[in-house]
Amino acid sequence: MKKYYLIICSTTVLMLLPGCFRAEVQTTDYSIPQMNTPASAAYIQGKIKRVPGIVDSSYNLETHILTVDYQSSTTRSMNIEEAISLAGYAVNNRPANPKAKLPQGL
Repeated sequence: MKKYYLIICSTTVLMLLPGCFRAEVQTTDYSIPQMNTPASAAYIQGKIKRVPGIVDSSYNLETHILTVDYQSSTTRSMNIEEAISLAGYAVNNRPANPKAKLPQGL
């Protein structure tokens, strides 16, 4: 009987364990003052798609805001900020990487 009880308890714990580590999607807004054309927004979106855990992104050119949905278990907001900065754009309080070469027309 003890063996049967132990098997049931172990199975229950193993079934519940993946629920503790589910991927939670977070949404964060990034202020990018230099993002003023659809081409610059597309360029930035292309750069942040390389960051693991990015789910989706959208932009508003009037407010210069990039909204990013990402899995918080995979990446952090500061990783996304760093990718934007390395792409050559100032974001929030982080300056643009001075060594970044933006494509012509951006």
